Amino acid sequence: MSLSFKGHTVVVTGAGGGLGKTYSLLFASRGANVVVNDFNAAAAQKVVDEITQAGGKAVVNTSSVTDGNAVIKSALDAFGSISILINNAGILRDKGFKNMSDKEWDQITEVHLQRKQKFGRIINTASAAGLYGNFGQANYSAAKMGLVGFTKTLAFEGAKYNIKAVVIAPIAASAMTETVMPPEMLANLKPEFVAPFVAAVCHPDGPDASGRLFEVGAGFIAEVRWEQSKGAVFKTDASFTPSAVKAKWSEITDFSKPKYLKSSSEIDMKGNLQAALSAPSNPQSSPQVRFDGKTVIVTGAGAGLGRIYALMYSKLGANVVVNDVSEKGAKGVVDEIVKAGGKATTAICSAEDGETIVKAALDTFGGVHVLVANAGILRDKSFTAMSEQEWDLVLAVHLRGTYKYATAKAGITGLTRSLAIEGRKYNILANVIAPSAGTAMTETVWPQEMVNAFKPDYIAPLVGYLTSEDNATDSGCLFELSGGWIAQTRWQRSGGYGFPSSKPYTPEDVVAKWKEITIFDERATHPTTTSEAIQQMINNFENKQEDAVKAKL
Repeated sequence: MSLSFKGHTVVVTGAGGGLGKTYSLLFASRGANVVVNDFNAAAAQKVVDEITQAGGKAVVNTSSVTDGNAVIKSALDAFGSISILINNAGILRDKGFKNMSDKEWDQITEVHLQRKQKFGRIINTASAAGLYGNFGQANYSAAKMGLVGFTKTLAFEGAKYNIKAVVIAPIAASAMTETVMPPEMLANLKPEFVAPFVAAVCHPDGPDASGRLFEVGAGFIAEVRWEQSKGAVFKTDASFTPSAVKAKWSEITDFSKPKYLKSSSEIDMKGNLQAALSAPSNPQSSPQVRFDGKTVIVTGAGAGLGRIYALMYSKLGANVVVNDVSEKGAKGVVDEIVKAGGKATTAICSAEDGETIVKAALDTFGGVHVLVANAGILRDKSFTAMSEQEWDLVLAVHLRGTYKYATAKAGITGLTRSLAIEGRKYNILANVIAPSAGTAMTETVWPQEMVNAFKPDYIAPLVGYLTSEDNATDSGCLFELSGGWIAQTRWQRSGGYGFPSSKPYTPEDVVAKWKEITIFDERATHPTTTSEAIQQMINNFENKQEDAVKAKL
């Protein structure tokens, strides 16, 4: 069966060259109407000319991908509808997600993705840098990992309308990869070895890949999913300390009995809490985890989790810089610490004003040893060697604030992994936590008994251990925790399937090999770096199965 896209209209952003061009040509060759979006008018027109000369239908749109209205108007004016959106250049939107209401989003999906006709496909483009981090790409990693969280949210929201969202992390020759990869490698990373997969998962009769993540390149395709350790449960009393976390660290990071959850709602929070309440008192490590002589900055520390962090660090001997936009809140926490015999000072400003916060630490205590970015991302411009304008420019295309909470938090994971790579040679460790606790934010969606049960106090011990000198190796890691339960979460990649690199495979080939692509058997791996992830694709360069068959004949 040949997969035809006749009657479908496909919008491809960033389609003037590379992957975008290849997507456009493939969809057009299979009957689709194509909107070729690119800021380079000449490049976009060249792609349209190639399509029309071959008998296909396509139009040019030269609007910025941030101007969704203009892009969509081109499609509606020329073809009357849209059913497939390939976000190759970033997020297509008519306004920043942080300013978009649910109603406005609903209007876009209803009109532009044929919600009434119960069909729509969205492909978002992440990258290996987003999944694993990359040196010098903190902003890019944050943006691309944010797309993973965003896509999973889209998949949940669109399910009842048959609007499906898939995210891919492709490796292909492009203007960007040409600057970092040798020609002989690029020759094996043709966009033609990515596009057929995208076409397969966009087709009405294609495999259901909604909400899922795939790495694609050089003919190799594999699915990537979250793998969660069983974790450890702690008694939620005064014995739940960073020293207790240290004592059970091997349990927290044990993946011998992993879980594979599709959403955070599958975590048995109440069951974990009950186990924690009935557990015996927690054993303590020796020597205990302490912060004597160390200075700790905690952002958003005027209340909630930040306040608990600040009080814990002070109790363990640290000097604490209490940052918050609320002067009353910050001073109140400092007063608590000082009355208990500790040392603390305030930094009244936004968490993004890193220079002011660091200055408060240096002026009062002479140094900084630990940063807990509780209120968001605290960044020092000099540390990433980029201006705020450069940071904003990348995020304007790829992330730009948050439409859904998952997007921002996933972005933090990508950012943290790049920070971990960059900080390694300076003995600077960076980790990310995904806590569930009763705070001002969760009070709006949780029943009061849950807010009371899942105290912020149960989050602080892990943070304390991770930021201590006792943790000498764990960096770039993700931990989930709530109510006395702590687990580590990491990527697991299927063994995947490698098509022969002698010629591009087809969408039909993808359908035929779907089981091999997505099965998580003994061949599954756990990449932790971009280079590890790419290696399996590089190995596929030598996959010349078809040539071998011809030689025998």
